[in-house]
Amino acid sequence: MSTTRWVLPKTEAIKVNNWLDTSRFNSFHFTVFLLCLSLMTMDGYDLFVYGAAMPLLMKGFSMTPAQAGAIGSAASIGTMAGALIFGPLADRVGRRTTIVVTIVVCAASMFFSGLSNSVATFGFWRFMFGVGNGGMVPSIMALASEWVPARNRSMLISGISSGVQFGGMFGALMGIWAFPHFGWRGVFIFAAAPIALAPICWKFMPESTTHLARTNQLEQLKSFMSKSRHGEKVPENAELDVDTGKTRSVPLKEVFKRGRAFSTVILWVVYGINLYTIYGFTIWLPKLMVNHGLTLTSGLTFMLMLSISSIVGSFFAGRIADRIGARRVLPFLYLMAFCSIALVGFSTKYAVLMILVSLAGIGFNGAQNVINGYIPPYYPPSMRSTAVAYNFGFGRLGSIIGPTAIGVLLSMRFSYETTLVALAMPSILSTVGILLVREKYSYSRRVTAAH
Repeated sequence: MSTTRWVLPKTEAIKVNNWLDTSRFNSFHFTVFLLCLSLMTMDGYDLFVYGAAMPLLMKGFSMTPAQAGAIGSAASIGTMAGALIFGPLADRVGRRTTIVVTIVVCAASMFFSGLSNSVATFGFWRFMFGVGNGGMVPSIMALASEWVPARNRSMLISGISSGVQFGGMFGALMGIWAFPHFGWRGVFIFAAAPIALAPICWKFMPESTTHLARTNQLEQLKSFMSKSRHGEKVPENAELDVDTGKTRSVPLKEVFKRGRAFSTVILWVVYGINLYTIYGFTIWLPKLMVNHGLTLTSGLTFMLMLSISSIVGSFFAGRIADRIGARRVLPFLYLMAFCSIALVGFSTKYAVLMILVSLAGIGFNGAQNVINGYIPPYYPPSMRSTAVAYNFGFGRLGSIIGPTAIGVLLSMRFSYETTLVALAMPSILSTVGILLVREKYSYSRRVTAAH
């Protein structure tokens, strides 16, 4: 780990990362939490509203199940590209700047998706939404993990990640209400509204400590540091120690150094497998329920329940992870997802299906939200955006394969039961994989041991 020291007139030295980690939750952290949570709803809204609109889109554009699955994967392909482009860029130009730019890209893409008149045009704007989302989400996770208190980090990052489920819940409700009146176009055009968050985030969201230090914005850094600890003001002539890495550029190879290579690959695989399950299940849930003999409204109700249960489950999973450690919680959540999804295929009663879908949501969405808080502190702050973005980008291969694979299985006339088992099985690999992560090489573990 490389540390750069800025020496002002002589006084006590302050380790900036330790100052932030040992802070207590206050209104400043709540503002960061609320802004990040609001932005994450865009990801969930997009995912759920496409699944909700799929029966109407298939009819309107005369799409086969395989084509619908491929279009569902277009956003994930864009997300992978966006993560690989914007991730390293965020470590150079700043995470707040990256977030604001990608908000505009996402909002514009959703708006033009609603105006599309062909499958190709719709697919293109789905891809562009993914590009923006791929830059926004890793930057949110990296920035939030840097500024929130360490003692509440898992719960708060899980809470921010649950914005996906809040967005999904809103998407399901919009589908139930808007489809009969406005068709599928209205729910996509409406999704441009979060563009209003761009100037708000620019004004109230802090920038990463590494970027402020590298660009010599020390007064702004000290201002944000003081806000993070009410009643404590950083002295004017304080000496600040900030982990900034060796260079302005953070190549991918840096992520694999200091014993992190094996665990980095494992985290990519585990992340991708869970996204395979999340996207395959969420995008196809309404259509699977319709094929199972239920109405589209019933399918949207299942999506609504999936979101609600995921929000509640993520909150408790995050609390438990803060107490006993994320790696102890994650295997249980992956196993819950496996059992619940597999059993959905063999259940016929509406009430039982509702319970199983809810448990599945707690399992795979709870796990995703917890691992979103687990990954960033594994790496030093100077490379955090790069590390999270590449994990997010390569992990998105799972979200590309999931919807497409299920579409292919349905086109090949595989049974409802077999399709759901195919969705569930990879969660076993996630259960094993997370146990193989070597925590002794974690940056946060080393910092804690040093103190």
